Formats: sequence, structure tokens, C-alpha cells
Amino acid sequence: MKKSLTICILFCLLGACSNKPTINIDFNKKTNFQLFNSYQFSTQIKNSVDVNPIMINRIQGAVEVALANKGLLKNTFVDVNSADLTIYVNYSKEEKENNSTFSIGLGTSRIGSNSRGGIGISTNIPVNGEANIITEIVIDISDAKHAIWHGSDSYEAVGDLSVEDTDKAVTATVDRLLANFPPPTPESIKAKK
Repeated sequence: MKKSLTICILFCLLGACSNKPTINIDFNKKTNFQLFNSYQFSTQIKNSVDVNPIMINRIQGAVEVALANKGLLKNTFVDVNSADLTIYVNYSKEEKENNSTFSIGLGTSRIGSNSRGGIGISTNIPVNGEANIITEIVIDISDAKHAIWHGSDSYEAVGDLSVEDTDKAVTATVDRLLANFPPPTPESIKAKK
């Protein structure tokens, strides 16, 4: 019985620690990404009360560094034809309540003339009172005619981050996203096999 209880507790704890991947990538498979040498940022920013222009600049700065490391040159936006690619960045913040709980439930069973009983335990253990803030960063890339690449990823923090920690989180998130840009070509996939 103790062994079963220990295994049950272990699975409950492991399940509570699981994390879903947050990176979402989509791209036009017909696009030859090897043809692109330059990019520009769109001047169109979604007008919203919540949009922080400093955060937009922080994301664009991280994108600039990541794309410079890939050999792409930044152009100043004149129109959609003033660079090979036009990049749109955006972000959103969502507050997630921190509801840490721990519960174990055991029941009763009856097989033939044998019966067994159990006890249920439910405990709410608050880790801290601050809510988690989930920040999602979205990067959309278009050529002169249509969208060719979309990526989104998020990071989570307890409460508000300092400016330095926000810079680090944004840079890490953008780096994870743009590690998938440009997407692999069919030839590069075949070469790895």
C-alpha cells in the first residue's frame, strides 16, 4: 500500500511540474528563404491602450541582433519594396493566477468478498501571493506580396520584472523564435539524414 501511495504521489508531482512548449512556427513552404538578404520593420503598430512602445523597441532590438547574426541587413522602411522582408512585431500580456494545490484521492473497492477503503486528502498550498505574468511575443514576416513566416513564443514571470530581467527574457524568447528562421529547406533536411 505504501509503495502504491508513493508512486501515486510521484506521478501527481511530476504532472504538476509539466510544461507545454510555447513556440509556434508556421511558414509558406513554397517560399525560397535563401533569396532574402535584407529586412525592415513595419511602421504599422496595433494601436491599443496596452501597447508599450518601449517593449516594441526592445523586441525589435532583439530581432535586429538575431537577424544580423544570420547575415541579414536592416533597411529603413520606405515602402514594402524597400527591403526583401518586412517584419511586424507585437506582444501581449496575460495575468495567470498562481493557484498551487496538492491533492491525493483514494477510494474504496470491492472484489468478491474482499473490500478495501481509502482516504482522500486535498490541500491548498499557496507558493506566493503574486500572479504570474505571461508575455507572448509574435513575429510576422512578409515579402513584398504576402506573409511567409509567423512565430510566437512566450515567457512567464512572477510579478513584474526589472528592466534588465525583461531585456533578458525578451532576448531569450526572440532567440528561441528566430532559431527557426529561416526554416530548413528540403535539401538541408535530406542532408542531415
